[in-house]
Amino acid sequence: MTWEKSAVYALTPTITSIFQANNISGVLTTVLSILQTALQPMYSKLSDMTGRAEAYTISIVFFIVSFIIMACAQNYNTLIGGQVIYAFGFSGTLVLGPILIGDMTDIVNRSMFLALYNFPTIINLFAASAAAQKFLETNWRWGYAHVCIVMLVTSAPLIFGLWRIQRKAKQTDLLKESHALSKSTHQRTFAGKVLWLCIEIDLVGSILLAAGLFLILLPLVLANNWGGWGSSTTIGTLCAGGGTWILFAVWEKRFASKPIIPLTNWESRNPVWGVLVVFLIAVINNMMDFQYFLTYLQVTRRLTSQNATYLERGFNVTYVCLPLVIGYTMKRTRRWRPYVWIGASFAVLGPGLMIPARSSHSHDAFIVISQVIFGAATAFINYPILVGIQASVPPKDIAIVIALYEVGTSVAASIGTTIAGSVWNSVLPALFEKHVPGNYQYAKIVQSISFALALPKDQYQGVVLAYDDAMRLLGIIAVFIGALSFLASVPLKGFLLVDSKANESDSQENVQDGKTLDEEISVNEGIVISHVFEMPNKKSVSTVNTRI
Repeated sequence: MTWEKSAVYALTPTITSIFQANNISGVLTTVLSILQTALQPMYSKLSDMTGRAEAYTISIVFFIVSFIIMACAQNYNTLIGGQVIYAFGFSGTLVLGPILIGDMTDIVNRSMFLALYNFPTIINLFAASAAAQKFLETNWRWGYAHVCIVMLVTSAPLIFGLWRIQRKAKQTDLLKESHALSKSTHQRTFAGKVLWLCIEIDLVGSILLAAGLFLILLPLVLANNWGGWGSSTTIGTLCAGGGTWILFAVWEKRFASKPIIPLTNWESRNPVWGVLVVFLIAVINNMMDFQYFLTYLQVTRRLTSQNATYLERGFNVTYVCLPLVIGYTMKRTRRWRPYVWIGASFAVLGPGLMIPARSSHSHDAFIVISQVIFGAATAFINYPILVGIQASVPPKDIAIVIALYEVGTSVAASIGTTIAGSVWNSVLPALFEKHVPGNYQYAKIVQSISFALALPKDQYQGVVLAYDDAMRLLGIIAVFIGALSFLASVPLKGFLLVDSKANESDSQENVQDGKTLDEEISVNEGIVISHVFEMPNKKSVSTVNTRI
């Protein structure tokens, strides 16, 4: 999957340029992120209802079909259709990977295994970019087509193993409750089954969530095309989005039997604060890197797609390699919150350095350094928080809290790309008027990289200055968001990570026997560290929660 992300990431600017759609690619990215936001909780619940094997198989089928469509695309509309189907496949593979790791590992080692899960990305970061460049030089369609073959071959052993394990489990008493649920479901009518499925996955809530995001975020990108911020279309869409969000909140609070995210069932607020921190970091990441950064590098520095990708990879290399060290030290220290605070500090420093680094006159090494620092920020935040929020909820809710984590990153991707798209589509025209002399074709310049590079020298220099100013504005916004992420990390409650649950019944027996206890008890795999002791001259027992 990381091979696909790296290869397609390098291909996208050139392919959208071929289809004369480079300037509106942010709209597609926003749409896909919104779809993933709605689909990830559904996949999480589906995997709990039907099984991990079924959910993973469905997602792989969607994944492969989408790349067949994109490889055959003759226009940008067909490419969009393939990308929409891709969202159905990618959402499942993205959320089910961490869920499977959560099923198979204890909380102390989970960060290490999550890091190992992503470590093969280090190979794909460079090999996939080189392969993408070769595809662009020969036949770009194979850049999409080869992913179908790679995904089919690499996923087959995992799918086979999941089905085999699940079949063996069904032959024992391990899935007794699942058998009972399946039997009761088969006894329903077809309409009853459909209604039951809609309730279980909270279909109404998912639709309202996606609709609210569409109605709020798309106007931010398309306002200029709709006649400006004062047009009836823009205002009406934004108002409808606000109303949809209110309906979503009321539905989830009052009517949903199985809400998308059961926040009220959790005593700890760590999942809320943790996901908020990750959300803010992901907004910066998607705003600064995933949308127009490669286009910016190729235009302002006249780099090939491959070299521009290499220049950006400082973030990815750090994000992939550093978690191995973080996971090991978390295992040794059994703490996770200090790493989040370190990452939150880097989240302010990294974007701050990006402001001067992302100038056409800065050295390439400066860009790499700023990318590395922000990559460290993301690594120090994402992995410890993912482990911390899993340890803060009951084991039965691990799949749900992972879905919450992924939903947070997907919403952040929508907002981050929307901010980038807004700057590119709303602010950039004015910057062109300020810096580019003479008569110029704005639409062709922003739609095609090759057209921009072929401009006369004075106009080309004006385009470079306009791109510099746009990127500087994004950097200032990123610093502000990074500061918010640091503030959001402060309320997180720390605790020691433990291998397994302590025997609470034995502890209660010791208390009843009048013994003094000074021991660490893990609740829900490490929610709090409790020192239980007998109060002097009192029969009651007091529990003091020690936060670390």
